[in-house]
Parts: sequence; C-alpha cells; structure tokens
Amino acid sequence: MPRFSKETRKKAFGSSLLIFLSLLIIVISTNSLSGLPEKIGLSIMAFIQKTMDTSSSFVKNTINSISELSKLQESNRELLGRIEQLGNMERDFSELKRENERLKEQLGYSFSASHVYLSAKIIAKDPVNIYTSFIINKGAINGVTKNSAVVAYQDGSEGLVGRVIEVANSTCIVTPIFDNATYVAVKLERSRYDGLALGQGNTDLPLLVKYVKKRAVDEIQYGDLVVTSGMQSLYPSGIGVGRVSKVINREYLTSLELEIEPVLDFGKLEYVFIVGNANTENTEGSDK
Repeated sequence: MPRFSKETRKKAFGSSLLIFLSLLIIVISTNSLSGLPEKIGLSIMAFIQKTMDTSSSFVKNTINSISELSKLQESNRELLGRIEQLGNMERDFSELKRENERLKEQLGYSFSASHVYLSAKIIAKDPVNIYTSFIINKGAINGVTKNSAVVAYQDGSEGLVGRVIEVANSTCIVTPIFDNATYVAVKLERSRYDGLALGQGNTDLPLLVKYVKKRAVDEIQYGDLVVTSGMQSLYPSGIGVGRVSKVINREYLTSLELEIEPVLDFGKLEYVFIVGNANTENTEGSDK
C-alpha cells in the first residue's frame, strides 16, 4: 500500500473539511434559513398592520369624540335657550304679578273711596307739553268732562294728581299739580291754616303754598300734611297734596310761604282716578 506524505494528508483533510462545511451551509441555507426573509417580511407587515389598526382606532375614536362634542354643544345651546326662555317667562310672570298687585290695590281703593271715581291708565305724554301733561285712556264716551279732578292711590295713600284740561272721545289730557299754571286751595291738616298751592313747572322742584297767615309759624312742623281744602268746587276736600319741607318767613311779606313735597311720586304713576262728581263748569283759579 502506498504511503502518503504528511503534507498530502493535511491537504486531503483540509479538502474534506471544506467539503463538509459547504454541505453544512447548503443544508442550513436550504432548510433553516429559507424562511428568514419571509419571517422578516411577515414581522414588518404585522407591525404595519398593528400600527394601522392602532391609528385607525385613534382616528375613529377621535371622530366619535368630535361627534359627541358637537352633540354636547348642541344640547348645551338648547339648554341655554330653554334657560333664557324660562328666565323670560319668570320675568313676565313677576311683571304680571306686580301688575296684578297694583290693580288689586287700585280696585280696593276704588271701592273704599268716598267719591265716585273712574279708573284710568296713563298711556302717553302730551307731545306738545311733554314735561307737564300726560294722556290717559278714558274720554267723553266714559263720561269724562273738562276740569274733572284727577287723583291717585300710592303706597296706601290718596294724593292729588291734577285736573283734566282737554277731552277727546276715548282719551283726555291731564295737567298735574306741579304745572306752573295750576292753583289748588289747600289746608294744613293738623293746624287747619289755609293757603294756595301752586306748581313751579318741574317735578324736581317743590310745590309752593302761599298766603299762609304768619301767626301759624310756630304751629307748623316739618312733615305736616297739606290737603285740599274743598273751597274750590274743582277739587274735593281732604285729598293729600304734599308735606311741608320748608317754611319761608320773609319780614317784608305779610304771609308765610311753604315748600311742600308732593305725596305722590309722579315718576311711578301708572293708574289714576277721575273724580266723577267734580263741577265741570268751574274754571276758577286753575285756568290762569
């Protein structure tokens, strides 16, 4: 048998090792690693699908949230509208309640009054004389006549408003006591001294009472009530006109002058009463 040299045996061993490694690589590449690219591709696809699913869920949830928010905003607007409507209804109810209370007060007054009174409502200011006269919703068809006295009931007290100066078919014009052409015969209720009250043409100015005897100076007190005296048939007696706010005692005058604040707040007047038994033929004093 021939003998191989040591060098030849090494080469043969190296060749056999290379062949073995080649076969091993072939086996591994064809069996174990043949699906590696597919696995990598599947992993990538799975990641992309999972990402898309997550994104799709996020978008869907976002759209649903926006839709829910829009519905909530619409519901909120509807609720605000209902709240505003309820507020308006409450205000209307409160106004109707106050109106009813005022009407009940006026109705109670008309039944308890000592004179025959015709109730009326102030509906407008006279455009020609807006600062002094006003229009009420009763006229000739209701039996109103010129120079009829007009009174009102306010805070439990009767007070003189003025007199009718013009009468139309269904309305009439009233001039109030603070008009500077109005004169009213009055009396101090407590001390019984007489005087003549006249307006100064403005509700911001007090009424003046002239021709009060000087000896009354020590008997007059601030806050004393001044009422109609009844000496004019135009105004019934005992109707409140005002309360004393100032006593003027000038040495060169033979009588006192008083400043009085009207018992009525003319800025709050809504309803008045026309005195039914006034003498409509008398135009004394107040037509000056």
